[in-house]
Amino acid sequence: MKRLAYLDALRGIAALMVVFTHLYLPVVGHVWVFDYLIDPGKLGVLWFFMISGVVIPYSLKPGPDGAQRFLVSRFMRLYPAYWLSLLVFIVILKLTAAPLPSLAQIAANLTMVQAALGFDDVIGLYWTLFIELVFYALCLALFLGGKLYDQTFRTRCSLAFLVMALAMGVMRALTERKLPVALPLALSLMFFGSVWRQWLLAEHSNELTRNLKTLLIAFTVVLPPTLFMAYSKDMGNGETWGRYCFTYAVAISSFLVLTRSVRLDHPALVWLGAVSYSLYLLHPSMGMLAEWLLNNTGASGLGIALFATLLTLGASHLSFHFVESPFIQLGKRLNNRKARTQPVNA
Repeated sequence: MKRLAYLDALRGIAALMVVFTHLYLPVVGHVWVFDYLIDPGKLGVLWFFMISGVVIPYSLKPGPDGAQRFLVSRFMRLYPAYWLSLLVFIVILKLTAAPLPSLAQIAANLTMVQAALGFDDVIGLYWTLFIELVFYALCLALFLGGKLYDQTFRTRCSLAFLVMALAMGVMRALTERKLPVALPLALSLMFFGSVWRQWLLAEHSNELTRNLKTLLIAFTVVLPPTLFMAYSKDMGNGETWGRYCFTYAVAISSFLVLTRSVRLDHPALVWLGAVSYSLYLLHPSMGMLAEWLLNNTGASGLGIALFATLLTLGASHLSFHFVESPFIQLGKRLNNRKARTQPVNA
């Protein structure tokens, strides 16, 4: 699929919002707008999920080797930079004399599916990558089942995951068990993103428009009670249902505007989008490193955050050029080599 510059720019802004939440909000302290109205990090993550919905289903190309090409390209895209971030984080933990995770936890985190194995994430933000893998697996299953290109079926998938989220939210409220409501909510948004992409770039059929309107109405009706039931009681992550509700509303509405009416494509934002994966993965490590390096210099919290941002941008640039990009190209070469060696049917 042709790269869309405004999606890269949106990725870059999303990554910056996550960085702002982790590096700057602790310095700013309690501010009403961030405590009770909007969560900028959550907003960025929700954009990431919807962007994946726009992109991933359409990276699975019809053909006998479509599934294999997808697996190779996704592995090369995700895992090398992910492993680098895990290594860098552990090295900085050692350097700063912080407690190290167990070898078992590290080994589980190498898989990116540690949540399914019963292990905690070494870096807290890894939870989003597990959701990405679940979405990839679902897209691959739909592809193999011949349903991936059926936008009505994908609409039903989005609705089904939204209903699942509501059911889990109710169960979470009744049992006070920390059920992962974010998983079906994210998957619902991802499938919504795939339907939106088809309406945006391919066609405006009556059926597609009707499905899109159905999803938007469903989000309007179902999201508030889901978030209220799931997050009216904080279970340790600063969860406030009203803030989450407003954040979801802003995320969906702004995503529609920024992918249709106001398409940002400034070169700086597009560059940020290109390095956004490394930016996302490396900024917690760079935050720790900056704090350790400036610990005895009398630097202010804001100064440390700014230094951490510069370290993150530099490290992300290096990671993209020396890890991400080479492995992406390797994946393309492996896929092309496989295509050349396949026998041609007479």
